[in-house]
Amino acid sequence: MESNQNNHIPQEKSFDIKDFLLLVRKHWLIVMTLVIISSMFSLYLAIKAKPVYQSSSSLLIDRPNRMASLEQIYGMMGMVWEFYPNQIHLLKSKPVAKRVVERIGVSKFIPKIRELKWYEKIIPGLGVQDTKSMTDDELFLMAIQNVQNTMSVTQSKGSGVFNIAFDDYDPYLATLKANALAESYIEEVIESGINAKQRTGESISKQLPELEKKVAKSEQDLKAFQARHKVFLPENSDELAVQELGQLSSRINELKRDKLNLESVYRRIISVDSDPKKLARIPALLEKPEVIKQKSRFAGTQATVSELGLVYGPKHPKMKQAMESNRLAENEYHSILVTSADLVIADYETITQEISHEERGISSIKGEISSNNALAFEYDALMRDYDYNKQIYAAFLKQSKETDAVKSASLQGINARVLNKAVVPTYPYKPNKRLIVLIGLFIGLLLGLGVAFLIEHFDNTFKSSEEVESKLGVPVIGMLPDILEKDSDVSPSMQFIETPKSPFAESIRTLRTGVLLSMPDQENKTILVTSTVPSEGKTTIAMNLAHSLSHLGDTILVEADLRRPMMKKNMGTVNQKGLSSLITGESGFAESISIDPKSKKLHILSSGIIPPNPLELLSSDKFEMLLSKLKERYKFVIIDCAPVMAVSDALVLSQKVDGVLFVIKHESTPSQLVESAVKRLQRVSAHVIGVSLNRLKTNKARYGRYYRYEGNYYGHYGYHSSPNNRDNSKPKKSA
Repeated sequence: MESNQNNHIPQEKSFDIKDFLLLVRKHWLIVMTLVIISSMFSLYLAIKAKPVYQSSSSLLIDRPNRMASLEQIYGMMGMVWEFYPNQIHLLKSKPVAKRVVERIGVSKFIPKIRELKWYEKIIPGLGVQDTKSMTDDELFLMAIQNVQNTMSVTQSKGSGVFNIAFDDYDPYLATLKANALAESYIEEVIESGINAKQRTGESISKQLPELEKKVAKSEQDLKAFQARHKVFLPENSDELAVQELGQLSSRINELKRDKLNLESVYRRIISVDSDPKKLARIPALLEKPEVIKQKSRFAGTQATVSELGLVYGPKHPKMKQAMESNRLAENEYHSILVTSADLVIADYETITQEISHEERGISSIKGEISSNNALAFEYDALMRDYDYNKQIYAAFLKQSKETDAVKSASLQGINARVLNKAVVPTYPYKPNKRLIVLIGLFIGLLLGLGVAFLIEHFDNTFKSSEEVESKLGVPVIGMLPDILEKDSDVSPSMQFIETPKSPFAESIRTLRTGVLLSMPDQENKTILVTSTVPSEGKTTIAMNLAHSLSHLGDTILVEADLRRPMMKKNMGTVNQKGLSSLITGESGFAESISIDPKSKKLHILSSGIIPPNPLELLSSDKFEMLLSKLKERYKFVIIDCAPVMAVSDALVLSQKVDGVLFVIKHESTPSQLVESAVKRLQRVSAHVIGVSLNRLKTNKARYGRYYRYEGNYYGHYGYHSSPNNRDNSKPKKSA
């Protein structure tokens, strides 16, 4: 049993290039459509894109020799390696952009302000901004934003050279902005240095008197404390008290860890109110050895009851004895669970009380230590306050003296100069229209492949025999190709008789062989043909299978689908009496059973008049007696039944036959629905001999490495390949 179950476990298949190519071939229309749409859209964007020009200038900035002056210019204690990154931020700052606008003039920016970028024009609801109703301040602010948004500043590696570039639709305006930014930067640095010196000196001068007062006050407080306590010097704390405090703390930590470990179990036990069934769901109780032992014993008694239940009834002495043992084992198991829960509650409450006791001891010791060391803590606080105020005062006094010394000296500014001025560009540098089209093509390809993968992923129908066997655990004993309706009037149910050398007829022979091999030890066989839902082709398969079996012995086809009988429509039978009248006794065998006029071999028992209670009729003893007589008279009894998920007829009939042939329509019925139908049959112990995968689309590429072999098998090896029988190989009417 264990080996059979392992055979039905789905195994992951490695995805290789063949699977990928089959997927693309299957969904090539979707992929190509998305590629074309994306390419056309990117081509439209490339054509509509407005050319952008770039103009750049270069600026050389040398680090100052005196870092003290640099710190005062920027008002911060910057490190040497932060100098050049700071200059990039300064070049991109709003004050420098403001100087650029003032130097060029707001009127030069107004046409640029009213235009949108090429990608903004395709956004719905984003229109051109109207500058006529805007104030001068708003225009000035928008011009500053234009400078900051179109600027890019980069530093040449290992040097102080900065490249300043501007993008604009107007090449002349881009050149003006690149040259104006370099000059505006130099002006901003000079003015900010002078202002920073003045602000630093004024700030320090205001804070020195206040800091001096703080130093004097903290010094007086320290001297007064020493005078009150006779020049108090803090002594070491009581070492014994500290040691005892540490031991108690360690003990409390251990108890709290134990309490934390028990708390979740304790709360769950309290919440279930000692209910044994709910206590059995607490993992911590189930891990205890005595619980494990008793649970194993209880499980053994349950297994014994289950095994004896398959052989004996509930009133049998052995069964009663096993059930009594099971009840006693269950009571003892519940008793042990309750006892274990009580022990957990007792442990938790004991630990809680012990924690409270130890914490009271710690509080007492802390009070003793606090009273002994209060003076020492106060002295340390006064000393720290005095040292801190003294250090702050000394630092500000030093900074004040340095600032006074720099005031009399010349300004040590940043040495910056323009290396290369910007020139008007003659060619746009973006957009790259060819790259836009290629990116659009690539995005379309990715979208197409993504959609194809999603469609394949969410397709939950059966596409191959391998998939059927892995999900259902039932072998596939037949695969029938799809019958296309072209130039033939042959009914799908008569394909085996009228086109005996076609691929479809060959697949029926293969299905017949699979059915016979699935029940090799039975001489007379009754086979039920059913499916998940209607329109899966079960009636067509039942008729053709019956025709093929009629060549091997006496065969009768019973139409047990008393709700939607299709025999008359497919075979043209005119007998109004059939299964329903034969069961009720209104007609005899001779009147109810007819012979197929085309094959002259197959006997047919049609449904007859549709009864008001089909399920009661099929589950009656009369039908079972009729089935026994048919099995004695015929070698093969093929029963066409209603679908499993529609009504319960198939579940009832599956108990009266030797085997069930389950029909699945290829790439049609959802796999979850099919699995539910097969489970329903298995729950009533039906003998499902195999699955027939119906209406395979052999002319279409499919995702899966074995599909092409399965789908085209009969096309390569069927009788129709003979030169003398080519006319019989034409596709027929749809099944």
